[in-house]
Amino acid sequence: MHRRPLSSFTLLSALLLGRVGVAAEVDPTIWAALAAQGKTRIIVNLLIDDAADRSATAQAEHVHAAQQRLLDALGNRRFALQQRYQLIPALALEVDDATLRQLAARSDISQIEADIGGIGHGITVDESLDLNGLTPLLSVGADGNGMKVAILDSGIDTDHPDFSGRIVAQACFCSGCCPGGSNAAEDNNGHGTWVSGIIAGDGDVAPRGALPNVQIVAVKVLAANQTFQNLSSIISALDWVRVNHPDVDAVNMSLGTDILEPDNCDTKYASLTSAINNLRNIGAVVSASSGNQQSSNSMSSPACIRNVMGTAAAWDFTGTGSTTFCSDAATPKKPACFSNRSTTTDLYAAGAYLTSTAMGGGIGSNLWGTSFASPMVAACAIALKQAAPNSTVAERENAMRNAPTQVTDTVSGRSYPFLDCINALSQLIAVPDQVFGNGFE
Repeated sequence: MHRRPLSSFTLLSALLLGRVGVAAEVDPTIWAALAAQGKTRIIVNLLIDDAADRSATAQAEHVHAAQQRLLDALGNRRFALQQRYQLIPALALEVDDATLRQLAARSDISQIEADIGGIGHGITVDESLDLNGLTPLLSVGADGNGMKVAILDSGIDTDHPDFSGRIVAQACFCSGCCPGGSNAAEDNNGHGTWVSGIIAGDGDVAPRGALPNVQIVAVKVLAANQTFQNLSSIISALDWVRVNHPDVDAVNMSLGTDILEPDNCDTKYASLTSAINNLRNIGAVVSASSGNQQSSNSMSSPACIRNVMGTAAAWDFTGTGSTTFCSDAATPKKPACFSNRSTTTDLYAAGAYLTSTAMGGGIGSNLWGTSFASPMVAACAIALKQAAPNSTVAERENAMRNAPTQVTDTVSGRSYPFLDCINALSQLIAVPDQVFGNGFE
């Protein structure tokens, strides 16, 4: 009788399992990081009772107790606590090999993730708002008044006239890069100010954004070089938004991991998924950019998470689309050559080239990237909720996905919906005929 040889992946898995006697699932890349550096950052997902019917206060108590049990059990092991969440049953730690072995053998831990970094998806509003059906929203009263958006990015130009009086909260969760402290989100890159203008600029200086009256929660998670070092800081920011702004209507993240995923990635990024689901459960649509690595079969996280509106970018003009990564013959609504997409991408929106608010109270132009498509979705989600306040998150998401225009990616052959917000609105409420008479349908 012949035995089949073990595949290299199976052999590696067997060696790792035998090495630590694991009870928890451990990302194999963590061992490589430990071998190279002697210590590494991880996210530990804890097993607790189902929280479906638990209040936020009760959930926080359960999470805190589970976290404390683990920290007490570690005792004097060599570790550093990086992030402690309020509603998410997880901890972010820096550990050595011995501590990881102890954690991996515990039965109260479900999964240990690598705490990886990433980047913002924009490079240094206009006709793009027209293409995405956002311009006519003011004519039906959907201007963002009484609504709130949380923008996780490089911060915001807090003195820009186009946001005057509407930045209602600030926070910083940028690892080692909060120059103004934990309660300040002053932009020192520009990316966050560009994104914020697309959603919320009032048109005083730069072209008007989609929702000139929406309230802004600015959360700085990207450094001056437009990167984040650790995913755990993004999770902390989302946790903070859920705890401190339970009335938030949409959350936008124009950023993502350097690692790309070909499918839904909820299992791999369990704690991030938990943070996103907490926001969705209180009525917030969460959008994220797919990334700019030109991949036809994968996206970054968080765009790859099932309950995130993962958004790819299309051109908004006719001519030559030239970017750092590629050049293309551009036409309106044509998928942009730089944009990531996969079988789980939710939709496309215009993302090149745009004009928006810029640091120093000014205007930024020739902006391109999936970073500028994702805020179109966040703005549309808020407009839909303002106009149809009894609609559910799923109804608003599906209304955007059920767009009448489909765009085709010539590389993969797949077709995707192209955001048409006024059409999405018509799926939820009666829209006056004169709005469609202006060519928006």
